[in-house]
Amino acid sequence: MTESVGGPQRRMGWRGWTIVGVVAVLLIGGIVWGVIANSNSGQGEPGASTTPGVTTTPGPTPTPQPTEFETPTPGATDDVAKPGDGEEVPLDEPAPAVDGVVAEVTTIESITAGNDIPGEPSGPAIQVTVRLTNDSDAPVDTAGANVTLTYGGDDRLPAAGLTGEGTTVWPDSIPAGASADAIYQFAVPSSPDGDVRVTVDILAAAPNVVFVGPRP
Repeated sequence: MTESVGGPQRRMGWRGWTIVGVVAVLLIGGIVWGVIANSNSGQGEPGASTTPGVTTTPGPTPTPQPTEFETPTPGATDDVAKPGDGEEVPLDEPAPAVDGVVAEVTTIESITAGNDIPGEPSGPAIQVTVRLTNDSDAPVDTAGANVTLTYGGDDRLPAAGLTGEGTTVWPDSIPAGASADAIYQFAVPSSPDGDVRVTVDILAAAPNVVFVGPRP
């Protein structure tokens, strides 16, 4: 009798523990799933609080405001009209250039020049030395001063300026009471004959000085 009663009890006990184990596994799995789901939900929402039980709402995105810039008004500019050339002056005489400044051709001679830079031909030329004397009480601006030459008398054929060894320019300014020389070279063919004209341009607001004389 005892063995027939004990057998069913042992069988019922094994089944009961099996059921309890399955239920426990299901409960633990549900708890873990719930924790993971809550954690992912909190990370996926911008501005969500990481504190359990506390939820924050993201603030509104600021609206960009238009930026306005005022276009600057261009400053007024005064047009500078170059006066016509002054009266022609003989090559061997000084002439007033600008207020207080005297220009003069100190030397003019025929030379053979060129070929100082690649591609520049060598040939007959005229070299002119022009001196500026500042008799005024202030420096004179000579940064943009220049000299040109025409030949052929009244035909006034423009001569090409040469650069290289033997040529110089004036400094950017000449102090009061000082003088400075500049040496220019121009390619001039052996013919035609006729007077040459040396034009000295110092300032845009002042007339040019034109020296005229026989070709050297």
